[in-house]
Amino acid sequence: MDMIFVYAASFFGLPCGLIVGVSSSFFNAVVVQHSVRHVLYAVCCITGTLLTWLFITKQKTFENKVFFLIRLSLLFFVSTVVISLEGSLIYSIFFSGTEVKNENSTVLFLTYTLVLQNFGLILSAFLARLPVNLFDKALAVFGGFGCYAGVNALIHFWNSKNSISKED
Repeated sequence: MDMIFVYAASFFGLPCGLIVGVSSSFFNAVVVQHSVRHVLYAVCCITGTLLTWLFITKQKTFENKVFFLIRLSLLFFVSTVVISLEGSLIYSIFFSGTEVKNENSTVLFLTYTLVLQNFGLILSAFLARLPVNLFDKALAVFGGFGCYAGVNALIHFWNSKNSISKED
């Protein structure tokens, strides 16, 4: 759920997504986690923004609803896999030797259960994050698009209302 506004901003364009992604990661690291090292997770927000640009906003067209839904679904699935891999690499390299505050206990349990089965830390962290990220990215991508569509509709409504009042 931490990326819903990153995706919503990314639908407006690459600069919006990058600004929201990096600033929200910085805010989370400093205010919530109290550790500057958590800014490393900004890579995941940047990736989500770049993937949104690649699959959605680069196309500049939402007319064909079937193809748009396919692109939105691709964004969801690719984001899930890539961000899970990035998160597992960041965790394995920078945080595996420390106790991470606010780390999902289910993910930690699955990670270390798989490590005990000799899967290796990076693979274990990746596999443990997949189910959580499937749900999280589904909410973030589709919810982010819903936020974008709502804000966009309000902007169009506001502009049409102002253009009518200016003509009078």
